[in-house]
Amino acid sequence: MKTLLLAFLLCALTFNCQSQKNISKTNKNYFIGNWILKERNYMDGNSKKSYPLQECEKKYSLVFEKSNNNIILTKNYAAGKDCKLKSNSGKISIIIEESSFSYLDLDLKRKDQYKILSKNKFSILYSEILDGKVREIEDLYERQ
Repeated sequence: MKTLLLAFLLCALTFNCQSQKNISKTNKNYFIGNWILKERNYMDGNSKKSYPLQECEKKYSLVFEKSNNNIILTKNYAAGKDCKLKSNSGKISIIIEESSFSYLDLDLKRKDQYKILSKNKFSILYSEILDGKVREIEDLYERQ
């Protein structure tokens, strides 16, 4: 009986580990493509509120590309009158994990938490000072 129970637990553990690895591989391929910033929300106490995007922020995008076995991220920005000034982060090597991705942004190591919301939407979660308080911010991106 103990042997049967141990065998069952070992199979269950092995299956769980394999499914987590598959989720991680799927997530890496999920991000490949162009993503546009669509919405910014923040928590105010227990309620979620929308923070209006400026016109140029609506043109922010993330581009994930596959290069050999690596994932490359490029952040694209717009600024200035009529958002005509375009800039980008350059190509950044990124490591995608089950619920976060990490990369070097200039000389700073970043680790952003993300949530996959649907086939064509995901959000990045971070904390920032907004209206004089540290708040949890959620940037919602949609596949272009």
